[in-house]
Amino acid sequence: MISGRRWRLAAAAGLAWVTVVTSIAGLVALQAGGEARLGSIALMKVAAGYDRRAKPILATPVTPSVAERRHAEQLSHDAIVQFPYDISAWLRLAYVDYLDHAGLTPIGLSYLKRSYDLIAVDSELGFWRIHFALENSRALSPEVRASVRREVSALWMNPNHRAALKQALPTIQNPAGRLSLALWLNRLDAAVAK
Repeated sequence: MISGRRWRLAAAAGLAWVTVVTSIAGLVALQAGGEARLGSIALMKVAAGYDRRAKPILATPVTPSVAERRHAEQLSHDAIVQFPYDISAWLRLAYVDYLDHAGLTPIGLSYLKRSYDLIAVDSELGFWRIHFALENSRALSPEVRASVRREVSALWMNPNHRAALKQALPTIQNPAGRLSLALWLNRLDAAVAK
């Protein structure tokens, strides 16, 4: 009876120790840019840590260098390996493709499409995604264009998002994309007025 109690106490203490160590490793991986390492051994990898490192590389007002774009691309791929539903990583890959080719290629379009396939409406990244897609409206397939329109409609359903969608309209440089958004918002506005 006593040995059983000691065994359970040792197991509980071991579980507590493992929990503390993995929590610390997760925090280090998040803060260190994706990985907690012990020498050459990766103890833990966290997609959000890779995202944290990649995001500022592409968020500069100046176009990032080719080396910086390759680094952001690799970090985004690393994040996707850890969490395939990471639409911010998929969108970064599409954006890097856009920067590399001064427009969206079929590969970049496939990354954009994948972001919609994984999460059709995202109130956090959706505004950027809509803007990016409409800036590249001529490269969009009918399927992706329909996904963008559905996201606009879904975000419009939240009255708090309507002003942001209307404010996005004049910021779209591509005339075809601006026209598409104007028509969609006009229809949605008319439906609300009825």
